[in-house]
Amino acid sequence: MKNESIAAIIVAGGSGARLGASTPKGFVSLGDKPLFLHALEIFLRHSAVKEVVLVVPAGFEPYARIILREAGMPQVLLVVGGKERWQSVQNGVAATSAHWVLVHDAARPFVTNAVIDAVLEKRVAFDCVITATPEVDTIRMHSGDLAGEVIDRSKLIRIGTPQLFRRSRLKEAFKIPSDLSAPPTDEAVLMQRMGIPVGIAIGDLANFKITTPTDFAVAEALVAYRQKV
Repeated sequence: MKNESIAAIIVAGGSGARLGASTPKGFVSLGDKPLFLHALEIFLRHSAVKEVVLVVPAGFEPYARIILREAGMPQVLLVVGGKERWQSVQNGVAATSAHWVLVHDAARPFVTNAVIDAVLEKRVAFDCVITATPEVDTIRMHSGDLAGEVIDRSKLIRIGTPQLFRRSRLKEAFKIPSDLSAPPTDEAVLMQRMGIPVGIAIGDLANFKITTPTDFAVAEALVAYRQKV
């Protein structure tokens, strides 16, 4: 596996509607730079990642090129996303010939080398690996306003990114969505539909996804704190 190349695909195709942003979420400034640059920098510096692909909404390619040029990242491949997330990932996968692809949400700016390493280590046993963290809250079923039974949280995990895929198998999996009643929440769902085991790598609770204004406020506070220490 030492001779098998690894590419990272950063998906910045979210609209930012739930965040209340007027631009796509990946372009909203967090600290002193656009959101997508935070994760992009980590993957570019990782020694195992040989290629990085950035997927952006249609029409935002010129803006993204300016940002990448000013950040000194001309080597990043820029790709236009699709209507659904899986289509954006598919476009990113088509832009690289790497043996493995790490798919990561631009809305998770606090990914670390340790999390990436944990995922990559699992590729000796799995063609698909997802990042996960334990569920710490009490979880219940419910019916409207009526609380139902408590679910055993020891059997539950929260799924995040990066997620790792053997590129050749993922390309096959992209044939599946047309048979689904709803778009897949992530590409690991497609791999499971093909009967491919999905491995788990323990992630980091700080690698959360920015979705709401509250999430963004927490992210801003974390960035400010890290700049002080």
